[in-house]
Amino acid sequence: MVKPPKALRVFLMYTCKVLLLFIILALIAGCSKSSARSSPESSGQQKKGMFALKKLEEDVEKLVKEFEKDYIAVKAPPAGGAGGQGAQSGGEDQSKQGQNKGRSEGQSQQSKGGQQGAGQQGASQQKGSSQQPDWAKYEKMVFLIHDEWNEFREQAMQQGAQMDMITTFNEKLNEVTKMLTKQDLYGGLLAANDLYYRTVAFESLFESGPAVSAKRTLYYLRDAAYRALSDQNEEASASMMKAQEEWKMGKTRLKDGVTANKVEFSLKELKEAIEVKDPNLIKMKYQIAEKNIKEAEKNFQKK
Repeated sequence: MVKPPKALRVFLMYTCKVLLLFIILALIAGCSKSSARSSPESSGQQKKGMFALKKLEEDVEKLVKEFEKDYIAVKAPPAGGAGGQGAQSGGEDQSKQGQNKGRSEGQSQQSKGGQQGAGQQGASQQKGSSQQPDWAKYEKMVFLIHDEWNEFREQAMQQGAQMDMITTFNEKLNEVTKMLTKQDLYGGLLAANDLYYRTVAFESLFESGPAVSAKRTLYYLRDAAYRALSDQNEEASASMMKAQEEWKMGKTRLKDGVTANKVEFSLKELKEAIEVKDPNLIKMKYQIAEKNIKEAEKNFQKK
């Protein structure tokens, strides 16, 4: 058998190598297509997880605001309102006035009737001032969060959540629940706000967007305001400083300069209000700062 010329053999060997390379590339492309075919399922799981996280975050936010409403009603009630210690002292004053009036008008039946009416009015106002928060309502809200956490936890782990994130959130949720048993309004408020912070941490599993910085700022300014209203001045100042530092990093990514400046100035004014230690001033400056942060958060999400 006659061998082909050397040049032809070299050509054939080269051709075989090229064909082999094409085969390998084709196999790689096939694997890529197979992976692409599986990506819709992965994408679907991610969307499901994001939706569950959003719902969880919204319900934790509602819990924070419910605690906040009852807490501020005690610590910084509206001027002239029938809330907090003012209502109780007002009821006592009216009761005393009724007793004095009864003594000055003698022991007539009419005087006794007036005294009894004034005393009942004072007692009624005292009862209103000591009214407890609706703990049954809180229990329903917290149970809903427990249920949502039960559904979201597995999705978070599938997305790569570390065990310390899972453990920390669960412990904080248990702490909120224990505050219901103790009927501790202030403790529940702080724990619910901490739970909000832990919820925001899960966003890094799905999309670590700039809105996270706004949410962290919101957490810190809330913590500062709540602690200031409870005369924890050192802790309030520390949280206020963290809020300003967090926003300093976050505002650089916000294209809306007007909103960015509004947030910055409102944080500064809240810090000053905390230093003044006036409850109503703290309440108002906090509410303005919160409003500005919420506006910034919406602008971040539009990107």
